[in-house]
Amino acid sequence: MKKSLILAGLLIASSSVMADTYIGLDYAMNSNTTDDSGSVSLSVDNKYKDISIKIGGGKDGGWKGQTRLSRITYDKSIFDSSNKTLTELGFDVIKEFKFDSIKNFYPYLKAGFGYGYMKVDGYNQSAIAEVSYKLGLGISYKAVEHLYIVGGLDYVGRKWQEIESNYGSYSRSITDSGMQPYIGMNYAF
Repeated sequence: MKKSLILAGLLIASSSVMADTYIGLDYAMNSNTTDDSGSVSLSVDNKYKDISIKIGGGKDGGWKGQTRLSRITYDKSIFDSSNKTLTELGFDVIKEFKFDSIKNFYPYLKAGFGYGYMKVDGYNQSAIAEVSYKLGLGISYKAVEHLYIVGGLDYVGRKWQEIESNYGSYSRSITDSGMQPYIGMNYAF
């Protein structure tokens, strides 16, 4: 199921009718707040690192769409001490702006969503799912003919599914959100 979901997302992006297909890599760090409304409500600062591989297409200075596969590693555990890694598949829509006076710089706005999972121990399920959304802005700089340097700032919100403990009759409902600066590069074909 997970492999077919990833494959479907990559096929959608690569078979898009848009010209100018690209692949890329982003690195992000997020300083976010995790809210846990389980048996005792608490709010914890929990940083994470996000490495994303992406494939997309679109015109410079116009609309673009991209599919991304992210590997997110939290500094502190969310559900248990055994695993802090989230795998997420997402899709972003990007609107770039072109200015004739500033050559090779394309400021942009971005909106996206994602779906992911994390393995957990001590609960009635072996993995927990999440959905996320992001809103952001950034700049794409065409350094050479096919290479773009990108950087920006996204607001990311994430809602985890409710999960019940094997060792008691309590459930946990967790959300996290925060600002995520990132830098990356795209190679256009």
